[in-house]
Amino acid sequence: MATSTARRPLPALVFLLVLSILTAIVWWRVLHRPTAGSTTGQPVQPTQRTCSPSGKASPLPAPRTVSVTVLNGAGRDGLAGAVTAQLKARGFHTGAPGNAPATIAGVGKIQYAGPARAGATLLTYYLPGATLAAGGTASGVQVVLGTGFHTLASQASVAKALAKLTGSC
Repeated sequence: MATSTARRPLPALVFLLVLSILTAIVWWRVLHRPTAGSTTGQPVQPTQRTCSPSGKASPLPAPRTVSVTVLNGAGRDGLAGAVTAQLKARGFHTGAPGNAPATIAGVGKIQYAGPARAGATLLTYYLPGATLAAGGTASGVQVVLGTGFHTLASQASVAKALAKLTGSC
């Protein structure tokens, strides 16, 4: 007596389709992440120092001397207002929060103009993984939060990172 050996290919095909989609997503993210040599700005490591021509580490400004405007580039309601309130509570001089003209990927972008570089560098400690780029507003620093932003760094981790800045470059 012969038994039927008909197989059902649908579950295997569904599994292969899901696996292919997941593989495509992983490769898409790998190929489209910012690289260290990108010209659009690169993530600044929290241990980066601002050095003067004399070779000594330049002190970063106090938060109360840094003027920052936060824009929401993540598309989440109220994000810029919440981060503005948190930065104000940490001593920064803040402007009115707003929305960025477009959604941006990653943690965010810290833009500065000329003399505001030291203030922008200070903000990289509060927003680890954000890119630092010249440009933006005429005075002060502009932070555009991206889709990868979750929360500001804790005050304790910022203080610990800033404590490592003492010494020569």
